Amino acid sequence: MSDFVFLDQSGLFWLVAVLAVTSMGISKGGFGSGMNVASTPLLALVVGPVLAAAVMLPLLIVMDALGIRAYWRRWHLPTVRSLILPMLAGVIVGIILFAVVNPNWLRILLALVAYYVLVDRWGVLNAVGLSARRARSFTPAPGGIAAWILGTLLGITSTIAHAGGAAGTAYLLRFNFDKTTFQATTILTFTIVNLMKFPFYLAIGQFPLSTLTLSAVLLPVAAGAMLLGVFLHRIVPERPYFILMEAALFITATKLMWDGVTGLIG
Repeated sequence: MSDFVFLDQSGLFWLVAVLAVTSMGISKGGFGSGMNVASTPLLALVVGPVLAAAVMLPLLIVMDALGIRAYWRRWHLPTVRSLILPMLAGVIVGIILFAVVNPNWLRILLALVAYYVLVDRWGVLNAVGLSARRARSFTPAPGGIAAWILGTLLGITSTIAHAGGAAGTAYLLRFNFDKTTFQATTILTFTIVNLMKFPFYLAIGQFPLSTLTLSAVLLPVAAGAMLLGVFLHRIVPERPYFILMEAALFITATKLMWDGVTGLIG
């Protein structure tokens, strides 16, 4: 895409772009990271997957800054710390694999991990003795193998396609956070991983002038959607909030599985 060619695009182009950024902003602002599964793929329909990822990253960083202010110090810092090194490892691997990895295998793996977390939360694994959770009130300590597996997957998939929501949500749902702690911890986690990605994206030439200009044009939409998400977070009660999070993770996992399988056989 040459510089500024997007300014001549049709109304459909702008409709799709605005919908993609709006869905991302509302999700990030109030509903974790598991609900934005369609955002980057939706934008990719009109600009292609590589450019979609590059356009989204500056917008994500601005939305993260708004989220940090809205949820200041409401996060669970030990949980975030447990993910920093795994996420960094994942970002580095993601950059190395950026142009060569078949993302369909990653989609399938993430879907399986998400399904495991959900059936664990729903008590299915308790019934057959396979759950690591002794009771619903049991909260595992942050870190360990789960942090390394899910944190690394978060870094890889977030770097390749801003699709780290499934891994991030799967990890954070293991803890019995209230909705605002869950949301704030999600915001801080993805702020860190997005800042990790930025210099790598810059180094591999993902930010030509046309890309940054398109990001700037969409910036008011991103900010407005983010603030709307923060407002909606405050009015949605606790139990429906986590039902929504689980439903979003299930939908995300199902879409990842579908995209992965059809991509491999298609």
